[in-house]
Amino acid sequence: MGAIELSATWRSTASAAATYAVVIDLATWPQWWPAIRHVEPLAGDPSAPDVARLTFDTPAPLRPLQLELTVTERTSPSLLLVEVSDGPIRGDGRIDIVADGGGSATSFEVTLEVRSRWLKPIELVLASATRGAGRERLAKAGDDLARLAGGEPRHHDV
Repeated sequence: MGAIELSATWRSTASAAATYAVVIDLATWPQWWPAIRHVEPLAGDPSAPDVARLTFDTPAPLRPLQLELTVTERTSPSLLLVEVSDGPIRGDGRIDIVADGGGSATSFEVTLEVRSRWLKPIELVLASATRGAGRERLAKAGDDLARLAGGEPRHHDV
């Protein structure tokens, strides 16, 4: 099974610090990332858990897709590194936030690998996240992140 790579850059009028505050609060992810239905903190400070179980809004019969995510590094206000370490999918992700023309640019890169042969069909779902309707969902994530951080969305590269 091959690796699936997802990436995008979202730009907004919100500051890098305000955007970072939203991104590191895993409990807010369902409010701005349409693919995530629920986040359950598993360890760490409840306002910024080190480990959480994410439930994704996936098509039947793949529901509910749950993955355990561990924050491996935080560097305020610019970097969050995560690892998906428990569940049918393994991988890692990186979110970089930088000042950008009176606002911020938030870039993410995620590399995932399906570990279960019976979940092989989910590779197609994940791979489609940067095409068609998946691109629209990614753009909506950028819009919602901007607004939750107190800004307005600008151009996104999805």
